[in-house]
Amino acid sequence: MVEWNNLWQFVLAVVRLGSGVIAFALHHFHVRVRPPRDCPLVTVRQGQLRGVAARLPNGAPYYYFKGVPYAEPPVGKLRFKAPVPVERFRKSVVNCYAERYDFIQLDFFSGFVFGSESGLYLNVYTPQLPVDGEETPMKANQLPVMVFLHGGGFACGSGSSLFYNPEYFLQRGVLVVTVNYRLGPFGFLYLPEAGVEGNAGLKDQLMALRWINENIANFGGDPSNVTLFGESAGSFSAYLHMLSPNSRKYFHRVICQSGVVCSSSFMQANPVEMAFNLARHFGYSGTSQQGALETLQQVPAKLLAKQQRKALGQGAEKHPDLVFIFLPVVEQTLTDHSIITQPPEVLLKAYDTLRMPLLEGCNDGEGILGLYIIRRKTRGEDIRHLPDRVLAKLFRHLTPTERAEMTDKVRQFYFSDAPPSAWSTDQIKHLLTDVIFMMDSAINAEWLAKYQPNLRHYHYRFTYDGRYSLLKRLFLSANVAGACHGDDLMYMFNPIFLPPFAPLSDECRVRDNFIALWTSFAKHGDPSVDSRDVVDVEWRPVGKVPRDASKSFQLDCLEINVQPAMMIDPCRDRAHFWRELLETYQKGHL
Repeated sequence: MVEWNNLWQFVLAVVRLGSGVIAFALHHFHVRVRPPRDCPLVTVRQGQLRGVAARLPNGAPYYYFKGVPYAEPPVGKLRFKAPVPVERFRKSVVNCYAERYDFIQLDFFSGFVFGSESGLYLNVYTPQLPVDGEETPMKANQLPVMVFLHGGGFACGSGSSLFYNPEYFLQRGVLVVTVNYRLGPFGFLYLPEAGVEGNAGLKDQLMALRWINENIANFGGDPSNVTLFGESAGSFSAYLHMLSPNSRKYFHRVICQSGVVCSSSFMQANPVEMAFNLARHFGYSGTSQQGALETLQQVPAKLLAKQQRKALGQGAEKHPDLVFIFLPVVEQTLTDHSIITQPPEVLLKAYDTLRMPLLEGCNDGEGILGLYIIRRKTRGEDIRHLPDRVLAKLFRHLTPTERAEMTDKVRQFYFSDAPPSAWSTDQIKHLLTDVIFMMDSAINAEWLAKYQPNLRHYHYRFTYDGRYSLLKRLFLSANVAGACHGDDLMYMFNPIFLPPFAPLSDECRVRDNFIALWTSFAKHGDPSVDSRDVVDVEWRPVGKVPRDASKSFQLDCLEINVQPAMMIDPCRDRAHFWRELLETYQKGHL
């Protein structure tokens, strides 16, 4: 039964988001019909781009170039394949006044398909451009670059300023780029024998990083000081790029918000089988991967997006609506555009191979997002299977007996063997938060402390439960305590659907904390160097421990709230519980 307050908060969130979308669309229409005067012109290797001069919230000038094509449209025979770079623009001058298309995707709430298969664009926001007559600025004047990868479970989302308007970052003296990439089956289908090596969406991101490396100096940015950051699927992406020798040559620091990859559990399971399931749905009856590919390349893009859940095969309708199907894979062949060819845990444990500064963490109520799925798909006694279903996805190697034992321990720890009807919302939230986000975050921190002695790692926990938790309200969970998945974004970017924060409000202070810490890290690889005017605390990196486990691991962590503070071993009991489970059922994993 949905509480009335949750329903009312849902309505308010929908109205706020809807009004923002309308305002966003009207603004874009106006800009296209009546382009602004004195538009800045930037020359890049592929041609010329015309942008827009605008004002930041503090009144300072800035410039944006939206809808910049960085790869050829991946259509026809290019569908599912690695991206092809744009060599020359089709027009002598490309007008970049407004975003173009999102990449084609299925909206899981409405069931509508929107966007275009020609949606590989990026957006550049800079507080300064080279002076007249100077094609690129002097090195001393170049700005640190922050490249943002959006979330959405590798199935939805975009880099649009509707959600990701980075104006507050620019006020701290950095240049920001947001990126669209391929999603769903278009970005993560896998048929290696037919030349579809997987991870096309990640390869789009790599192509964008190469474009930035080649051209960003012309916008006032420093190609030798690039920070890759992302949230959720964008965070997983950034982490995989950190592990990839092909990718990490194009950036120098990483920020991961709500998502690291510590095992193959978060990679796509049975990817070839899923590709064949999808091809059979569209009439293919053979056994050749090439035949399956040709069938899927001929399916209209909107229909393929709409029917992508058919990749789950028989019983697809029983899976939760928000189960994300097409995910990254471990590729078979090392090429100049491959992302990851070994399991993540192998790469993380390769001693002293990673040296890039990392800032990483998650929100204390990440699992609130999962409550919506449970509410929609479980009825009565069905919820009793929740621990088993979660563990089945994360621990695929377990025997049925081992999984039953593990499930019993999880039930006892989180629910004290109470019947499902007595399970509280907070208990379920803690379970989902831990197994989907915090467990991997804690394991990642310990592995980096043991195996990467020269990687400086800053860990955080976001705990501010404020008024602008959009996802919590959209998922009918406004009354659940905690910072929901995605809440951090509301206090970093400047989306059109949120009102301005009052200058001395808690919301404003939280935003100022985030922006100061993140931009200091982007500039120096240390979040404390350039943030002291806002955050009066020294953020200590996570300490190192010997590989022989002669010293116990301690997780140093910054709690980000109105008043940030250092803490040690957040959720200590829950972390210890999962550590013991892993020691029992995955010997040697840690």
